[in-house]
Amino acid sequence: MAFTRFQLTLTIVVGICVTFLASTIKSSYQIYFIPLTEHLSVSQGELSVSGALFGLSVGVMSPLVGWICDRYGALPTIFSGAVVTVVVFLLLTFTDSYLLFLPFYGVLAAYALTAMTYVPLGMFIDQVFHQRQKGMAFAAISNGTAIGFILLSPILVWLSGFISWSTICLIIGLIFLVGVVPMILLLNRKLPKPSVNAGQSRNQVTLRQVMNQMKTPVFICLAISFAGCGASMGFIDVHLVPLIQQQFTSITAYQEVAASTLSLLGIAELCGAVIIGWLLRNVSPTTLLTILYLIRGSSLLLIYDTHSSIAYLSFAVLFGLTYMGTVIITSLMCLNCFGKQMKGRLFGFLFTAHQLSVFLTVSAGGILYDVFAHYHYVVLLLVLFCGLSAFAAGLLSRTASPTARIGEEWEEA
Repeated sequence: MAFTRFQLTLTIVVGICVTFLASTIKSSYQIYFIPLTEHLSVSQGELSVSGALFGLSVGVMSPLVGWICDRYGALPTIFSGAVVTVVVFLLLTFTDSYLLFLPFYGVLAAYALTAMTYVPLGMFIDQVFHQRQKGMAFAAISNGTAIGFILLSPILVWLSGFISWSTICLIIGLIFLVGVVPMILLLNRKLPKPSVNAGQSRNQVTLRQVMNQMKTPVFICLAISFAGCGASMGFIDVHLVPLIQQQFTSITAYQEVAASTLSLLGIAELCGAVIIGWLLRNVSPTTLLTILYLIRGSSLLLIYDTHSSIAYLSFAVLFGLTYMGTVIITSLMCLNCFGKQMKGRLFGFLFTAHQLSVFLTVSAGGILYDVFAHYHYVVLLLVLFCGLSAFAAGLLSRTASPTARIGEEWEEA
């Protein structure tokens, strides 16, 4: 199906806007974490359960979102995520009960984010763009999240000084209602209806075949390494800002360090994706993946116990450079090892391992903080986990198939 330049441009613009604004679902919770404990009258450990539930729900709902995409189409799925975002944040505006907050944020908001990001966006791009355009289109649209880190996180940190959680929820809900929902409807009206033949080739793959592939050393090593990615990202999403707030008691210092750290993370994420794409043409993916996890673990040591803003900024640069690299390499290796026909389901299970790790890290982080009143042990455990991920990535080099033609896959994309 041929698309005009206007339709392709509109797809990119709307896609960037959706991912850009969808980043507020996580960043609002991340930045308002401490005020939320007061708003809901709970401890940091108790509130961490909601973040852990959110991460677990994203992993569980990824296959569900994939099924909805197959059944109803990618764009309607993205639209459903935008609508649920409106409903959830308007509900959160009037909610001060922790028992209600858990399902609203931990389940419904998780569905909203999942329905507007990786799985449906990937399927939508696959429908609209030619093979040679898909890689750049996906990179451009997914960079909306990184731009959200750079632009929205500092704004939210600043707003948190004088705007309550309830008010920020109302603002986010209204932005999606009057901005995101109409944009998706406009895109749906401008694009021709796609032919519904997707999924027929996937149905040829049986569940037994998928399960057999999950027992292979390649998949197990990929799952272990990707779990380390989830653990460290879960820490960033929930516990990084409270850690900064603990280390910098002055409101001005905390806001400056938190805003600059999150912004640098986003900038480094943008740069890291481009650098990894270039390096994959000449460097073994297993070697590169191992190095990325070692860099990530080393970066976490910088914030083990410090009151230095320079340490946090250095951490942001190093960690940010690895942020999307682990996802890109794992995805390409999964595609290369298991083939396009089975890649979607197997990557879904890898993402479930990723999100289970998020759940455990966020929960354990909150509990350990409540017990010891610091994040030292959490950071050390993450450093060890990154070391384990690097070891698992190194074991992948013993298998020839995942290391072949990754650079070609990237270049073709």
